[in-house]
Amino acid sequence: MGKKVSWILTAVLCLCLTGSLVFAAERSNAADRVRQQLENSYTQRLSESQEHLQALGIKLGKSPLAMDARLQVELLTGVSRQADGVVSGLSALPLSHAAMADTIKFCNQLSDYALHQALLVASGQPLSQETLAELIALRDRCALLSGQLAAARQSMLESGLKLAGQGNVFYAPAQLSDRPLEAVGDRDHGMDYPTMVYDGAFSDASHYGQPKALGEGEITPEEAVSVARDFVGADRVAQATAAGETGGVLAGYGVTLRLQDGSVLNAEVTRQGGKMLWLMPEHASFAPALTPEDCAALGLDFLQSRGYGEMESNHIRVYDGLCVINYVAVQDGVLLYPDLVKLQLRMDTGEVVGLEANNYLMNHTAREKLTPIQSKMQVLRKVSPLLGATDARLCLIPHLGEERLCYEIPGEYEDNEYRVYVDAYTGEEVEILQMIRDGEGELSA
Repeated sequence: MGKKVSWILTAVLCLCLTGSLVFAAERSNAADRVRQQLENSYTQRLSESQEHLQALGIKLGKSPLAMDARLQVELLTGVSRQADGVVSGLSALPLSHAAMADTIKFCNQLSDYALHQALLVASGQPLSQETLAELIALRDRCALLSGQLAAARQSMLESGLKLAGQGNVFYAPAQLSDRPLEAVGDRDHGMDYPTMVYDGAFSDASHYGQPKALGEGEITPEEAVSVARDFVGADRVAQATAAGETGGVLAGYGVTLRLQDGSVLNAEVTRQGGKMLWLMPEHASFAPALTPEDCAALGLDFLQSRGYGEMESNHIRVYDGLCVINYVAVQDGVLLYPDLVKLQLRMDTGEVVGLEANNYLMNHTAREKLTPIQSKMQVLRKVSPLLGATDARLCLIPHLGEERLCYEIPGEYEDNEYRVYVDAYTGEEVEILQMIRDGEGELSA
């Protein structure tokens, strides 16, 4: 009897011990999950701060070129909002207040300064030459801070440092070995400036109303498979199968294409009209043999053979042997920026493996009233002489929920290329884009 009781007690103790270990492990796992969630939150706020700083530099760089008071106010109020965003993001991080005080103070002052200048412009007082020079100096300071922030973040990644494990360091002195971000105010910390730009001029055009280029009638899933095969090229396709349906304004049928070379493309064809909505390769890494210019010409031939009509290549990017090209529809010589099609071509064979046509399908239609009131010479006199602009071309751009006929005016300032958009009816300066070229191609911001 005593042995039985002893065995039972031993079993109970083992169960209790096992339960305690399981409970402790679960608590530990829960704590790890909480720390990871906190780390993800900090990482997101840091990324947002970087994006705000980069956008600040771009907006400040445009300010001296804006001749229209409305556009100046828009840029300056944008600077104020972005500076507030930097303060909000950095203040949420577990960093030493003493170390970050100068950086946060600078951003607060920049926000106030920009808002003050915007109010002056709105009241009818133009920006002085001294103010314009100050804006450029502030742009350079933002670029410096952005580079330092990127360098500090890279140092953290290389050292495996985590923000969530730093505890309460609000009043602690700067500690660069454990908290590299606290060196963002140090001019000697680095200048690796990461450029945040948009994917081509007006590539994020909003979609309003119903699709304009789908056509009539609906197709079946089987017909969608046939459409996708023919679009890619039936001779390239070894097998094509249906892959589900999607809803929404551009409802469609999914298609999976296995090509003769073994690669796989995923696609979607619209239910209404049977138009190719998008095409995407599962893997994309190719040995470059063609130039971007070669790919642009091949892409243009491809689009025209698929019934897209007159188009022009506008922005080109290169990633791992994949050439990504934005094409803009053209009507009577006028660029229709809302009607954008993006192609991805292999740079070894020149074959199309990717497509994004949602902007085109939503917006493309024949436009009326493409005759300007302002002449080229009139609008050239309206842009800043700092640009040295000598030419202008008509284009249709998306702006604040509507389409506006504008002149696109290229120019250069301080070794940077810009495009200014002036309304072809009113002569109002509508937008300024900075063109940024790097080793992968051209982008605009």
